[in-house]
Amino acid sequence: MDVPVLVVGGGPTGLATALFLARHGVRCLLVEQHTTTSAVPRATHVSRRSMELFREAGLEEEIRRAGLEVVPEDDPRARDRPGSFLPRVVLGATSLAGLHHAEVLETGEEELAVPGPCAPFWCGQDRMEPLLAEAAARNGADVRFGHELTGLLTGPDGARARIRATATGRTYTVDARYVVAADGARGGIAERVGILREGHGTLAHRVSVLFRAAPDAWDRTRRFFMCMIRNPGFDGAVMELNTPGHWCAAVDHDPALAEPDGTYAERTCRALVLAAIGDDHADAEIRTVFHWRARHRIAARYSTGPVFLVGDAAHLHPPSGGYGSNVGFQDAHNLAWKLAAVTGSWAGPGLLATYDQERRPVGSATAQQSMLLDGVPPQALGGATLCDPRTLIMGYRYRSTAVLGAPPGPVFPAAFALTAEPGTRLPHLWLRTATGTEVSTLDLCHGRLTLFSAHPAWARAADRLADATGLPVRGLHVSPGGDLRDPSATFPAVCGTGPGGAALVRPDGMVAWRTTDEDPPGPERAHALLAPVVGRVLSLPVPDLAHIAYTTTRRTGSDG
Repeated sequence: MDVPVLVVGGGPTGLATALFLARHGVRCLLVEQHTTTSAVPRATHVSRRSMELFREAGLEEEIRRAGLEVVPEDDPRARDRPGSFLPRVVLGATSLAGLHHAEVLETGEEELAVPGPCAPFWCGQDRMEPLLAEAAARNGADVRFGHELTGLLTGPDGARARIRATATGRTYTVDARYVVAADGARGGIAERVGILREGHGTLAHRVSVLFRAAPDAWDRTRRFFMCMIRNPGFDGAVMELNTPGHWCAAVDHDPALAEPDGTYAERTCRALVLAAIGDDHADAEIRTVFHWRARHRIAARYSTGPVFLVGDAAHLHPPSGGYGSNVGFQDAHNLAWKLAAVTGSWAGPGLLATYDQERRPVGSATAQQSMLLDGVPPQALGGATLCDPRTLIMGYRYRSTAVLGAPPGPVFPAAFALTAEPGTRLPHLWLRTATGTEVSTLDLCHGRLTLFSAHPAWARAADRLADATGLPVRGLHVSPGGDLRDPSATFPAVCGTGPGGAALVRPDGMVAWRTTDEDPPGPERAHALLAPVVGRVLSLPVPDLAHIAYTTTRRTGSDG
């Protein structure tokens, strides 16, 4: 086989990578050694930013049907429709039977208050993976479970992989221009290609017990995102799962409770569950027990030659905060449009270097925040302090050659703000098309560079640049009475462009460049500014691009 991109690993991040690539029209093959998607409901929180990415990929409604929409604690829908909504609250209690005395430890209302086109969801890995696999295949990806990577050779022009079909033992060769290693924490591709992964190692050994309990075992009018329980028989967390009546209890591993082989017997797990419930006679059934380690490990670089690391293969950290799979989804989304641009010949190969420049600082900083939340002392992390969770979810900042004019500062700014500064996510605003359809600003960026402006001169300059060069660049004139209507008349202020400026947004919804001119530019000035900016963002030869745009404008006699 010969494919532009080979994705190795069919967990959430690998499947998301295949989906995003397929949505960009990139032919890809995904191989996963396991024969099916995961049956374990881990990685349950799908953040608001991740939902924005899946909204773009056409999965928002499917996730809505499969999961629980996360809402504020006082939202009556969480009480009246428990099968569809879950309150974003973390409680502290002595047991589930004692929820009426529980205290609120965290509300998470900050994330819910950030303007965006869609809500976060509670949807376990066991439900997300089939959705991602089906959507990737539906959009054209070749998804193969039960196919294992057995060999990999890389060179300057791509990679050659040996794949074995586990059911038949048949082996075949795949030539790929690029390889995405989504092979997780235990995967060996990073080591095969010489990428070191270092960190604090194992931080804790934990046990998770999945159990079923009768709905009347405790007061269900007090629902929660997570409940931290402490009593003589249980010290850990309990979470609701998507299947009604099914729960997960997680505790630190206690060697005194373990069998000789280090595992917990079913009787031990049952005792833990009954202690968490607070009723020795509760109707509870142990469904699954798995032992796992909270570890920290970060790749020294996210790519080498034709190989790119995503998800746990690139950054491994405790699940505290629920950031793990969400950061992996961001990796996949960032990398997919860049691979699409380079394989589609509308960007230079230098664009791929920005994947490491942008995502590795985010992955490293997120891992540090997760360790703080997991109880690692700040002094062990260089005196690090917790930052606003909204910043981790969608307020991170990119600095790379594909971002022009990003202000200096850390990847997680001290104060959360989304104001269309270069390197940040475009602010969400509801706009209306000429036909009256309501769209988010974030709905308008897929597959191309998009230039937003309150003045039509910029939109015309972008469209003419696209005509002259064949590049996927589109100009959008946003105003109360324009083709793209801004009912609130707030776009120039919210996005900081002013009446004569513009914001260039990448296909991943991140602002690549912004000008804040008060006065609108003339046609020659708009072209003179925009052409080299687009060239630099896409790692294309800037002088040639600027010349093409300028001479085309002169030839057509356009006056803007």
